[in-house]
Amino acid sequence: MIQPLRTVHRRVFLVLALVLPAILLAGLGARRPRQRLSMPAAQLPGSAQLVRKSDGLWQKHQIVAEFYSDSNRPGDIYLVLYPPPKAIEPDLLLYWSLEAPQGDSLPAPARLLGAFVAGKAFTLPLSVERTGYLLLFSLPHHTVFDSAKIESLP
Repeated sequence: MIQPLRTVHRRVFLVLALVLPAILLAGLGARRPRQRLSMPAAQLPGSAQLVRKSDGLWQKHQIVAEFYSDSNRPGDIYLVLYPPPKAIEPDLLLYWSLEAPQGDSLPAPARLLGAFVAGKAFTLPLSVERTGYLLLFSLPHHTVFDSAKIESLP
């Protein structure tokens, strides 16, 4: 009675030893690639040039903002933010909006640029007017942490 069950058990484990890695590899191959919303500051294009640097844009905090343009892609503007040490809450998200924030809530058409990380480069989705608002949104508190009005970028 035990010997036939052991034989079945051995065969099932041999089949599983071949099928489970195949399922794992197929699953890894079928995943969607991650979408990169922004690139690290170290990966700014080599042709990027500093266009503007400002530390007085933000309403509540002294965050240094650097704007870069790329001569190979003249329509793109890259943004790199440097906050003061230990003055920023964790889990902040950076948004771009054409409308000013009303109180502590995000405007409906605000676009997520990514998680706020010091020194990280973000590509701004600029409109024809090349103006808008940068918003730091606190995810745990569901409020706008700070905002900056951006006027007439080159």
